[in-house]
This record gives sequence, structure tokens and C-alpha cells, in this order.
Amino acid sequence: MKLKRVRIENFKRFRAPLELCDFADGLNLFVAPNESGKSTVAEAIRAAFFERHKSSAISGLRPWSDSSATPSVEIAFALGGKPARLSKAFLGKKRCQLIIDGKTLEGAEAEDHLGELLGFSFAGKGASSPEHMGIPGLLWIKQGTSHEIAKVVGFASDHLRNAMGDSLGELAATSGDEVIKAVETERNQLLTPSTEAPRGAYGEAIKRRTALLEELQLLRVEINAYRIAVDRLAALRLDHGQDGEARPWLTLRAQLEQAQVKLADALGLAQRRTAQELLLKQASAQVDAQRQQLQLMARDDDAVKLREEKLEAAQDKLAQANGQLQAWEPRHAQAEHASMRARDRLAAARQVATWQAQEKAVTELAAQVQALSRSHRQAQLKQEELTSLQAETLSLAMPGAELKRLREVTESLRTAQARLDAVSTALEFRLQPSAKVQVAGVQVNATDRLTVVERTGIDIEGVGRITVLPGGEGLQSLIADRDQQRKVLAELLQRLGVANLAAAEERERQHVQRAAEAKAAKSVLEAHAPKGVAALAVDIAALSTKLTEAKQALQNLTEPVGAETAGVSVSQAESDESTAKVILEDATSQLNDSKLAVSEAMALLSVASEELAAAQATLADPLRAKRKADASHALTDALANETTARAGVEALAEQLRTLNVALLQQDVERFERSAKQLESAYAQRGSDIIRLEADLEAKGALGLEEAAADKQRELDHMERRCTELERRAKALSHLLKLLTEKRAALARRLRAPLQRHLNHYLQILFPGAGIEVSDDLSPGRITRVGTNGAETGDFEELSVGAREQMGVVARLAYADLLQEAGKPTLLILDDALVHTDKDRLGQMKRVLYDAAQRHQILVFSCHPHAWQDLGVAARELSHAPGYGGGEPSTP
Repeated sequence: MKLKRVRIENFKRFRAPLELCDFADGLNLFVAPNESGKSTVAEAIRAAFFERHKSSAISGLRPWSDSSATPSVEIAFALGGKPARLSKAFLGKKRCQLIIDGKTLEGAEAEDHLGELLGFSFAGKGASSPEHMGIPGLLWIKQGTSHEIAKVVGFASDHLRNAMGDSLGELAATSGDEVIKAVETERNQLLTPSTEAPRGAYGEAIKRRTALLEELQLLRVEINAYRIAVDRLAALRLDHGQDGEARPWLTLRAQLEQAQVKLADALGLAQRRTAQELLLKQASAQVDAQRQQLQLMARDDDAVKLREEKLEAAQDKLAQANGQLQAWEPRHAQAEHASMRARDRLAAARQVATWQAQEKAVTELAAQVQALSRSHRQAQLKQEELTSLQAETLSLAMPGAELKRLREVTESLRTAQARLDAVSTALEFRLQPSAKVQVAGVQVNATDRLTVVERTGIDIEGVGRITVLPGGEGLQSLIADRDQQRKVLAELLQRLGVANLAAAEERERQHVQRAAEAKAAKSVLEAHAPKGVAALAVDIAALSTKLTEAKQALQNLTEPVGAETAGVSVSQAESDESTAKVILEDATSQLNDSKLAVSEAMALLSVASEELAAAQATLADPLRAKRKADASHALTDALANETTARAGVEALAEQLRTLNVALLQQDVERFERSAKQLESAYAQRGSDIIRLEADLEAKGALGLEEAAADKQRELDHMERRCTELERRAKALSHLLKLLTEKRAALARRLRAPLQRHLNHYLQILFPGAGIEVSDDLSPGRITRVGTNGAETGDFEELSVGAREQMGVVARLAYADLLQEAGKPTLLILDDALVHTDKDRLGQMKRVLYDAAQRHQILVFSCHPHAWQDLGVAARELSHAPGYGGGEPSTP
């Protein structure tokens, strides 16, 4: 399919007819800025083919603010080498006519015929949508959709498959699909598609078989339990009868009584040993008490010696502390005197520094007052000068509009006078020196040239009067125009108070000059008095007050005189005073420590004297010897009692070791528990016999073995059913697999031509790359050589720029495939590569140039410089016949 001419009228922004003709069979490049109508032209082509001429849902095709317009599109093209022309009008006077190879079709018949030829259909109601656009919807790329390929391929898949051949076998055709679908339906009734897990009748049969197995297993468990219970009942009856005759628990109770007697005898010996151990403990405590009393008395002698040594040590410490105190008292006095002298020197140095600082402050304030006074005088002079210049500037000022008007009127008067001079009567005189000639009563010089525009008399002495009557077309209107300009000029000059334009311009120049001088004077004034002359005077008064106060403060200070302080700075005096202060603090601390040490030594000496006196008084107590003798006798008696008690404890312990009380206690517990267990078991066995007899009678009435036989027969039937359904499911699954593999093999053969065309363009864009074709005929996984070797990824994982490049490449491959099948092709790229970088765009130009050898391609772009090397001349839309302004459209 080749476009020859496109004409649109009353279509969105194009009210007047716009015609594009002389389309090349290959590449056609149209460039224009945004909102110039490129997309509108592409939309008009799509509307002509895709929209029903009778549709009322396309009111957006009308120009803005014109609800009565009739959008129309006329396209001349060649289809299969035959000339064709499509004319459509929408909304207003609806019509559709298709003339193809001399045959004329009208209305819906023409639209349907065109849809069959190009491979698209129409919406049942309303405007067209992408799912109806088929092959043209795939090849005609709308702005911003080049990277979206899967959906448009799906909408055109049936047409693409038809183009790839109908003779690949029954399986690839509709009937083959029906067979696969029927087999798959049958299989899906028995197996789930994803996991092939049993479902439907097969699943129900397996569930029933499992349930029967569980029920049969429960019956068998119950039958087995019944048989075990019968055997257990017989054993229980036998054991119960034997125990009823033997009564073994009575023998155990006799043995229990004998063990209890032996345990009582052993416990009596244990109590006696406990009492004897208590006597031994009391005797040992008495021995320890008497020994401690004798030890304390022995320590009193040692305490006197210790107190005497402590008293001597306290006396030595007091002597050392007194020596330290005597050593630090003179040092502290010296440090205190040195610190006092350092403070006096610091006070004198600070007094000198204060006087010098005050004297410096007086000097600086005086200098500041003088400087500000000079600035104040200069500022007053500049203020007077500025006031004078501002007044002169105001007096010279003229309204800018009035001056501009004066220039215009002067120029207009000059122009009017020139026009009048051009058509008026000119008088040139070449007179003798003695000649006397007057024109309108004015003497004329020998070589004057005059122009007259009205009746004028020339008086020649000795000759008479000559009257000049000027003529000429439009003379009076020129005179009126000149007079009017003169009148306006005179009024302007009078209002401005100047004689002429030169005087006004001179006055304006003086105004500008005075304004500049005033600005300079203001700058100087601001430099001398930034806050104003009044503020500067206030500052001077304030500084003068401060100067007076500083002088008074200096007079109140007495200038310090002294050789000692003349050369000492405040910092040096502060350092000396700080050092003396530290020395004094150290001496004070040492003196206080010495005094504290003396006080502590005296306290220790007093305590030691008191403790020695107390210890000596204890030794001198007359009762102490008697208490010591009594303690010695008591210790001897306690030792004898301890020996006797220990012998009794050991004798009783030996007797208890032979009896082993713990074993006797265990015997009593064992015989008692055994007797109780035998009695309890006998009673429990009787209860179990009664319960088992009742249970067996109930179960015997259920017929468990008959029920189990019935379940077994039903289970055998369900096993045969499951086996039958399993064989059928496996057979259907195997058949579906064979059919699917066969269909996939044929599909690969089906996609081979498309794969070949895709690889052709892909090698231009990405040398060495490969691409797979998905089952839906859209681009699938792409393999490219990257920096780290081969990289594989899905089409949707690419960037937007790479996807739009691959989208264009895929559409070119579809066009090649359709062309091989004899189907019409036309490619429209409306700003299809806006996300492509410079290098990739260069490769895409090679791709498009190659595809243009086989197809007609229309490229619309708003970047003309980017397409200069496409190999074809760019056509500017604004240069097309009929192009004119209108409402904006979508870019």
C-alpha cells in the first residue's frame, strides 16, 4: 500500500483544506514544532480507515468552537499496484466513497471491503478501539506507544497467522485446535491442568476408595480387638479364681506385723542415741566456754604491754608533729608577706593601666569628634549643593511623553513641509546687483530660491508686479496638513516653554546632566553622612558628651608615680600575684596540716594513756586470781563429762549399725504396699470381668465380620473403577502432550519467517544479538553481548528507550512478513523514537533506510536536526498547500 495524496478539511486544527501530495514510495519525513498538526495528520489517516462514517462518537474530530463543521478526509493510494481513492466525511454531511481499480463502493460496503483488504475490523458501536485495528493498528504507531507491542500484536495475531500460511496441517488450523481443546477438556475433567492431580469423577473415586479403606481398617481393628477381649476375659476369670482361693495378701500382712516390731525396737535405740548426743554437745560447749575464759585472762597481760607500746608511739608522733608545725610557721609568714606585696604591685599596675587607657580614650574620642565635625561641614555643603541641583533638575524636567510628542510633531511638520515643497511653485532668482525685487513685500536677494503655495505678488522696481498663482493636485490638503502640524507644534512649544525642538532637547540634556550631578552629590553626601546630616549632628553631640565625661574621669584619676610600678605590666603583676597566692595557699595548707597533725597526736596520746591505765587496773583486780582458779577446775570437770558422753554415743551407734533402721522402714513400706496392691488387683479384676462380659455381648450382636465382608466387596469394585479412570486420565494426558508437542513444532515452523525478519533488523541495531518469538508472536527473550558476556532478559525488562527501538524493529519485521504473504503494508511513525539516544538513533536510521527499500514509511518528528542524515529531504508541514493557523491540537 502506497499513499499518493492526503487532503483534510475541518479536521481539528485544520479548518481550511490541507493537502499533502507527492509521497515517496520509501521514506517520507515530515517535521514541524509541537502543536503544528503532525499528530493530527496521522489521526486523520487513521480516522479515514478505522472510523465508521456514520459514527456519532467522534465529535472530537471537529475544530474547536465549531459544532457544525463536517470533518473530511480524502486519501489517494495504490493497493496491489491498483489506484484507489477513499473519501470520507463525518458528523455533518456523512458520506463514504471508495474507488478502487475503477470500481466504486459506497457507505458501509466500502468500509467493510477496505477492512478485509487491509486486515482490520470495526467496532460494533461507538468509536474505534485498538482491538479492532488489526494490521494497521500494529504498523501505524501512535505517539508515545512505540514501546507497547504485546497488546497490538495480540489484536493483529489472527491476521499475522493467516499471513504466515494456512497449509501447515490440520493441527495448526481451527479443526486441530478443536481436537486439542476437546482432548484437553476431557483430560481436565479427570486431572488438574497445572499439577495433574486427580479431580472430578477420578478424584471422587479415589476419595471413596480411601474412605472404604479407612472404614475396612477400622472394622478389622474392631474385630481384632473383639478377639483379644475374649482371650483376655478367659485369662481374667482364671486368675481371679486362683487369687480367690489362695488370698496371698494375708501372708503379706503377717510379714508386715513382724517388720513393724523390729522397726519399733530400732527406733528406741535411735532415740537413746539422740539423747546421749545432746549430753555430749552440752559437755563440749562447757569445755569451750571455760577455755575461752582462761584465754581471755591470759590476754590481759599481753594487753598491758601493747598499751605501753602504743603510748610510746603516740608520744613520738606528737614530737614529730610539733617539729613540722615549728618549721612551717615562719614559712607561712613569709608567704603571706610576699602575697601582700604582690597584691599591692597588682593594684598599682592596674591603676597605671586605667589612667593610660582613659588617656587613650580621651585622645581617640577627640579625634573622632574632629573627624565627624569635618564630615558634618562637608555634608552641609553637599546638602546645599544637592538641594540646588535637585531644584534645578525639577525646573528643567519635561514629561517624557511630551518630549517624544514634540519630536514626532517636529518630524511630521518637516515631512509635511517637504511634501508641500515638492508640489509647490518654486521661484529661483538670478538678479543683477542693482535690481530691486520684492516677493510678498519682502526684498529678494540676488540668488534666492523661494516656494509659494498661494497667490503671491512679485514687485519689480521699474518693471511692475508679477502675480504667481500656484497650482498642483492636493496642494490645499498639504497646506492644511502643514498648518495643522505648525499649530500643534506651537502649542507644544508654548506648553513646554521652549522655542523649538533643539531648545527642548538642550533642556532635556541639561536635566539629565543636573540629575547626574545631583546623584553624584547625593553619593558624596551619603559617604559623609550615611544616616543624614541631622543624625550626624546627633552623633557629634553624643561623642562630645562622651569626650567631656572622659576628660573629667581622667582629671579625677591621680597619675601614679613610682619606680617600682613604672616598668611592671598588668599581666606581669597578675602573674606575680597569682604565683604568690599559690605559694601562700600551699604554705597555709601545710601549716594547717601540721596543726591538725599535732591535734591528732595529742588525742592519740590521751587515748593511749587511758587504755594503759585501764589495762593496769584490770591486772590489779584482787578477784581476778580466784576467777582464774575456778575456771581451771570447771574445765577439768567439763572434760571428764565430755569423755563419758562420747563413750555412750559410740556404744549406741555400734548397736544401730547392726540393725539398719532404713532397711527396716523400707520392709514395712514394701509389705504394706504389696498387700494393698494384691487386694486392689483382685477387686479391679472382678470389675474388668463384668465390663468385658457386657462389651462382648454388645459387639457380638453387631455382626462386625459380615460388615467387613460387605466393605471389602465395595472396595474391590472401587479399586477397579480407579484403575479404569487412571488409565483413561494417563491416556488423555499422554495424547494431549503429543498433540501439544506436535503443535509447538508446527508453531516453531510457523514463526520461522517472522524470526528470520526480526533477526535481520536486530543485527543492524544490536550486532550479535538474538531474539525469541513468543507464542503470541510478540518479541520474547533477548540475548545480547554486554560488558560481562552474554546477557538474556525479557522484552518487558528493557528500558523504555530500548523497548521503543525493539517495538519499531518488530513492526518492520511484521511488515516484511506481510509483504511476503502479499498483504498490503504501510508504516507510520509519529514521534516513535523520542526516548532514543543519539548513537541508537543513528542505528535506527540504518534500520529504517533498509526497510524503506521494501515499504512506504511515514516519519513525523518535531526534531528536524535529529533526522538530517536519514537520506531523504525533510518536508515542513507548514509549507504544505493550505496550511494555516487554527486551534491547537494534541502534539
